[in-house]
Order: sequence, then structure tokens, then C-alpha cells
Amino acid sequence: MVMMNKEDFKTILKKDKKIIDRAFEEKFKDDNPLNEALRYATDSGKRIRPILFLESYKMLTKKSYLNDEIIEMALNIEMIHAYSLVHDDLPSMDNDDLRRGKPTVHKKFGEDIAILIGDSLLNLAFENSLNLAKNGQRFLDASLYLSKASGIDGMIKGQVYDLRRNLEIDLSYILEVYKNKTSRLFMAACVMAGLLNGLSEDKLKALENYAYYLGLSFQIQDDLLDKNEKNELNILSCKSLDEANSLLLDFNNKAKENINKFKNNDFHIYLIDYLTERTK
Repeated sequence: MVMMNKEDFKTILKKDKKIIDRAFEEKFKDDNPLNEALRYATDSGKRIRPILFLESYKMLTKKSYLNDEIIEMALNIEMIHAYSLVHDDLPSMDNDDLRRGKPTVHKKFGEDIAILIGDSLLNLAFENSLNLAKNGQRFLDASLYLSKASGIDGMIKGQVYDLRRNLEIDLSYILEVYKNKTSRLFMAACVMAGLLNGLSEDKLKALENYAYYLGLSFQIQDDLLDKNEKNELNILSCKSLDEANSLLLDFNNKAKENINKFKNNDFHIYLIDYLTERTK
């Protein structure tokens, strides 16, 4: 078997991103009055979460072919991510003016449209999920996991904890926020792929653990890159720079321990280092 190298990894990232980008262009191309704003809300980003899903699915099936149903499931994950960013940026939440170097959705289209865009993305994700569930129980199980990950015991819980944090916070509180705001969608991407492939409970747990630690590492790296941001929750509010880097390394190692339980995992091993060595 030919082993993957770093250039192969980067090629896969670009190829998968193009798949997601083209699918969104197709989805929002008609004359619906919200489509301009929907395209704006979904036309950028690294696409890490849907790529994580696609590559987990490919790892488990040992096939490179992705049918329309699998691509739609990947879009559902990204639409939920995009909705959460649109709503997080609102004045009543984080009150951000910029996202990825351009005006946030509410700054460009107004707060009323931004709320509706977030609502539209969330509803469309589950409309698609229910439609895919007609194909069988495995799609239903995957969609249910995604729903729980993005709901009141997942991403929404994390946002509440973030908004209602006290001035004095400890590491356990921060990790609880990061687990729900960030890791839960990473976990959904991997576990959904496992559910679609009928994995055993122990294999699903290994995938879930891998994604949990990957998400924590991703968020801690964000904190290290944004260490001068005063208004955001940050690991450096309770840990030194050296301690944070040590924690990052520990989470990376735990992610690798779990993904090493699977064959054909080269992409995921590279992804762990890629996400925590990035500079933006």
C-alpha cells in the first residue's frame, strides 16, 4: 500500500473543499430572495468539518467514490456550522463585525436577515437530513446524532456557557465550553460516517474520542493564535502559554491513539498536525 505524504494530504484537502464549494454553488443558485445572503454565509472557510466527514467515510469504506447522498450529508454539517457562526456574530451574542476578513452577515445584510439566514441554514440541514433518512435507518441514525450534537445538550449548551461565563473561570469550565461549541460538530462528522458504515459501539467510541480531542486541539490553537483578543474566552485566561502548549500536545496524542485503531488513517494523522500547526 502506498503511504500518503504531506503533498497528498494537501491535495485531498483542496479536492474535498472544491466538492463542498461546488455543491453549495449549486444549492443556492436560483432566484430565492435569501440566496445571495445564503451564498455569502456559506462561501468561505476551510470546510474542515465536512472534509472530516468525507474522509472518515472514505477511510471506513476504503473507497474514494462519494455519491450525492454522502455529499449532501457533508453539506448538512457545514450548514449547521455556518448557521452557528451567523448567529454567534449577532449583536446579542458576540457582536462581531468581521468574519474571515469580511463583514459578518448582519453587517452586510442587516440583523433581521442574518437571523433568518441562520434559521434557514439550520432548517435546510434537517430538511435534507429527513429526506436522506428515507434511504434507511443508517441515515436516520446519523441525522439524529447530528441533531443532538447541535442542540441544547451540544452546541447551544456550549454557547450558553460561553455567554454566561464569570470573570473567574477554570480549565474544566473552558473545556466544557469547547467540547460543546467546537468538538461536538467534529464528533458528529466522524460518528456519522461510522453510523453510515454500521460500525460496532467500540469503534464508534474510538471515532468519537478522536474527534473530541481533535476539536479541543483545534480550539486551543485558535486561542493561541488569538492570544491578544481580550473579549473572547481563551485558554490563556487560566493557563500559561507553556501549559497550554503542553495541553495541546497531550490532546493531539490522545487523538492519534484513538484514530490509530483504524486502518487507512493517514489523512487523519496528517489532519491532527495540520490543524494545530496552522497560523491562521
